[in-house]
Amino acid sequence: MSSIRSIAILTLSAALVTVVVAEVSGSGSTTRYWDCCKGSCSWTGKADVSNPVTTCDISDNPLSDYSATSGCDGGSAYMCSDQSPWAVNSTFAYGFAAVSIPDGSESSWCCACYELTFTSTTVSGKKMIVQATNTGGDLSEGQFDLAIPGGGVGIYNGCTDEWGAPSSGWGAQYGGISSNTCSSFPSALQPGCNFRFGDFFEGADNPTVDYRQVTCPKVLTDKTGCIRSGETPTGSGDTSSSSAVASSSATASSSVASTSSVEAVSGYNTQASSLTAAVSSSSSAAPIASSSEAAPVSSSLSASRYVSSSLSVAATYGTAASSGVAPLGTGPAALSGHAPADEGCEVQYIYEHE
Repeated sequence: MSSIRSIAILTLSAALVTVVVAEVSGSGSTTRYWDCCKGSCSWTGKADVSNPVTTCDISDNPLSDYSATSGCDGGSAYMCSDQSPWAVNSTFAYGFAAVSIPDGSESSWCCACYELTFTSTTVSGKKMIVQATNTGGDLSEGQFDLAIPGGGVGIYNGCTDEWGAPSSGWGAQYGGISSNTCSSFPSALQPGCNFRFGDFFEGADNPTVDYRQVTCPKVLTDKTGCIRSGETPTGSGDTSSSSAVASSSATASSSVASTSSVEAVSGYNTQASSLTAAVSSSSSAAPIASSSEAAPVSSSLSASRYVSSSLSVAATYGTAASSGVAPLGTGPAALSGHAPADEGCEVQYIYEHE
């Protein structure tokens, strides 16, 4: 089961209009893979991002040529070893995945981040934030194919050329190794391989998940070099710290993009058929001028209209089925309309599609 909600909160206070959009969520499944190939999101033109996902040469050095052909097709571009998962502690981890989300496409998936809450096996209740670095025609809806060294090469195998792996990869083609033989792997891949058998993942076999889209943590985007347009990664980028956990995982279901004019949003009741929120604004705020501020729904939606005045704000949205909904702050910064400078009113409209 999945849902896409388009929630717009428009606030007029001291000549400012802010539009915030969220969320993509649902229930799904996980698998694992590591094929060493250039991922789908490493190609240009797949999504509105800062850069495609970084690839590496056969010696695991980052490439700057985004047009380089995949090593799995006779080219020079492979997966980078640092796009392996790691645990912050026994209940929280970061990583990367190939994804397929209902009602979306590569343009909405590539380089987006998702908080996974595991719902089965020994890891039930644990959380992991992953960035989408790949997609796949062999994935089912709501599937997250976690990038874990030794997880199986699947359809393609670039690991033999890049790392000297057996001709069918390490272990079974699908699923990979069945026990911890990570010490036999190349040293750059051993930490990611050991992740599967450590205190966090505990050797779990394809656990189910609840997922929701969140703003990407800097610890992930620093490794991929890929940031969705209008999104500002959270946290410090320090992989040894869990400081990005709270700010990242709290983003989608009840969060709004933080600007100088928005100090707090509270009072969401996600059980109700409509949502309410209280927004408190600074009276000294200036009009938004940066594309990194909160932005309306992706322009790919079938209809989008914003009209504002000192007394009213209106917005019309297309249905979620018409295209994937962009994550928080990723749409174009199409904000307009000012209240009189001496007026400190607030007007809030919330629209929800499920």
